[in-house]
Amino acid sequence: MEGLQVFINFRGDELRLNFVDSLVIALRAARIKLFIDSDEQVGRTLRHLLVRIDQSKVALAIFSKEYTTSTWCLDELVRIKERMDDGKLTGIPIFYKVDPSVVSNLEGDFGDKFRRLQRENQHDQVRTQKWKEALTYMTGIVGVHLREGSGQTDNSFIEAIVARVQAVLAENAASFMIYAKRIEIEHADKPENWTWSSIHEAQNGKAIDIATLKEVYWMNITGNSTTSKLTPETMYKVVFVVKFEEDAIGWHKPVNLTLTLTMRDNTTIQQKQTCLLDTYVGDEEWVDIKAGEFVAPPKEAPARISFTMCQHDDTVRKTGLVVKGVAFRAVD
Repeated sequence: MEGLQVFINFRGDELRLNFVDSLVIALRAARIKLFIDSDEQVGRTLRHLLVRIDQSKVALAIFSKEYTTSTWCLDELVRIKERMDDGKLTGIPIFYKVDPSVVSNLEGDFGDKFRRLQRENQHDQVRTQKWKEALTYMTGIVGVHLREGSGQTDNSFIEAIVARVQAVLAENAASFMIYAKRIEIEHADKPENWTWSSIHEAQNGKAIDIATLKEVYWMNITGNSTTSKLTPETMYKVVFVVKFEEDAIGWHKPVNLTLTLTMRDNTTIQQKQTCLLDTYVGDEEWVDIKAGEFVAPPKEAPARISFTMCQHDDTVRKTGLVVKGVAFRAVD
């Protein structure tokens, strides 16, 4: 399905015939391209639904009282989490007359139904553990919540969901981020060199892992992507998103930055520059360290992108760099 924007993950015929149908109508009225399981051809397997998740930019996980009665629903949720971990999907939890704490802690009837599925699938504990992890993960994200008995109507709740989806799609069109876990940080697996911790994004509440430099002499951070998610003929800048601890040292020597585009015909465009980072030491805010910029090619001829930030002066001890990831930002 070309240009798919939103995948809807939910369980329950009653929910479908009332709330979900109204949500679908509202999203389509807002010209948002979406997928719901009824759009799939009869007889298709779960594998085809997982492909639809892979094709989407946003997934709505609608948690309701019947959600944990479906293995397919939970398998979809696992794929949603995986795509979010890869930085390729934004997940929005929708709590429809069920409290987020009930979902997170598997309380009451919601939890009893989940444990029943666990027992029925006790031969595949890896699968059921992934279900549980995905449920916990999604409740750690700021979602949209309709409290039972709150007096809020389904219509106003749907308006809030549509507005949230529109905001996410607009943000995604302007930029996207490859988080630290998805790039190559040399020696990041050695706790004497780097440590890992989690933060929550203020805008969507998503928990992400960041890397903090304890000590290295030879620093090398690299990664790659493609232009397939970008808007053709739009100028983008590629930036390393970082900050520095107050006592960071070793940044008085220039850092080298490289951006390379490999076009479909294997021609390459490379940009190189140096940057002094010591002026950022002690700042509390994230800063963009620009590697380069480019114009996105047509969708049918995507380019490969590679980027590097390095400092190979092994006479200089470096500490205190905090890496969030690499962002692709549309240039006005």
